[in-house]
Amino acid sequence: MRIISITIVCLFVATAGFSQSAIVAVNISQKTQATVEDAVKLFMFSTVGSITVYEKDAPMLLEKGILPRLYDPNTPVTMGIVAYMMAKQANIKHSLMFNIFGGQRYAVFACIAAGYLPSKAGEHYKLSGVELIEIMGRFGGEE
Repeated sequence: MRIISITIVCLFVATAGFSQSAIVAVNISQKTQATVEDAVKLFMFSTVGSITVYEKDAPMLLEKGILPRLYDPNTPVTMGIVAYMMAKQANIKHSLMFNIFGGQRYAVFACIAAGYLPSKAGEHYKLSGVELIEIMGRFGGEE
């Protein structure tokens, strides 16, 4: 039911200028296991406004410090990777441990405190496409 709801919302909200993001969102929402490539696509659209290919987008996010390291595009995306990317993009400063150590574990705690992630979020939890879009929706609503 959630997939259908997200698909319908994406289709109604999408205009000609945002059709690329709507198609990407619908494709990601249909996946049972989201990949790092899917997360990179969503972050590229939110930071740059366009999506090219993973081989160009991932190094750009790595250079900006948003991506912790280069991953194989088919690697299942975990909540830790997404939390790290969100914490870096949002420039979260209120988490002392994340600012000192900067790891995915502390990024999860920082994003929980910021309200981007649910309170029982885990660093190694693998996300489905719907979960990834739901988290990005929470994150995008705050900016």
